[in-house]
Amino acid sequence: MTYILLALLSALSTSLVTISIKIGTKNVSSSLLTFIRTFFVLIFSFIMVIITNDLSSFKSFDIYNWSFLIASGLSTGLSWVFYNAAIKYGDVNKVVPIDKSSFILTSILFLIFFFSDTTKNGDVGTIIVLFISIILMGVGTFLMIDKKENDNKNKEKNKFWLVYAILSMVFASLTSLFIKLGLSNVSTGGATFIRTSVVLIFSFLIVCFKKDIKEVKKIDIKSWVFIILSSLFTFVAWFSEYEAYNIINSSPVVINSISKLSILFTMLFSFIILKEKFKLKSIIGLILIVISIVLIIIFSL
Repeated sequence: MTYILLALLSALSTSLVTISIKIGTKNVSSSLLTFIRTFFVLIFSFIMVIITNDLSSFKSFDIYNWSFLIASGLSTGLSWVFYNAAIKYGDVNKVVPIDKSSFILTSILFLIFFFSDTTKNGDVGTIIVLFISIILMGVGTFLMIDKKENDNKNKEKNKFWLVYAILSMVFASLTSLFIKLGLSNVSTGGATFIRTSVVLIFSFLIVCFKKDIKEVKKIDIKSWVFIILSSLFTFVAWFSEYEAYNIINSSPVVINSISKLSILFTMLFSFIILKEKFKLKSIIGLILIVISIVLIIIFSL
């Protein structure tokens, strides 16, 4: 099915965003990174709107569409800020599992707002498997959070990355819900452009408040390259996810589940590229998370 392939593309692109940020943006503040990255995503979005001739589609957007797309932009901005901060303070293999556990909260929200689509019209078997998947995801996430004994300074640092990662997860869950609610009868390109515009305004206000804009001059060539790459991957991830949600009869919980497979791609890239090591319990946790995602995909189709 087309929407499954689009969701897989979104998952792969999301994992590449994480690796790009980790490799090349260590000396850039999370707020400034969010602003610059969003600026380039907006450029990519605008190019897509022109190519697909979606400029005229904005006329069809009603208050309902505008409200939820703006809300998705605000929640995206908050999720990004907290996620970027968590990545800087913690290891990829610790932050990503927590962020991707947004599947749990998102699944619950989809159950509430899209019960019929999520459970195949109330199918008992699908509902049971969904809750089993949520439990497996929770256990897997817990196993992947590696607790180490460090000095007091690092312990304080660890507490910060954990809080940031949890907040990122919450706002990521709300983003998925708002996207689905706001995409009713509107074009993918136009919706992506609106969401990106809101995130840009949001991130600009944060940069101004923190007075980080002056740090732009300190960004080196390597960082610029990886910021642009992460922006391109972000655009592909967003557009693919939007397009998947927009396909008639596509299952929102399946799309959301597949997008969380980015955790598998991210773990592989972090092992190969970043040389991050995994403990046995982390590997078991990853396996449980993947199994939970695969289960929900199979029983929701």
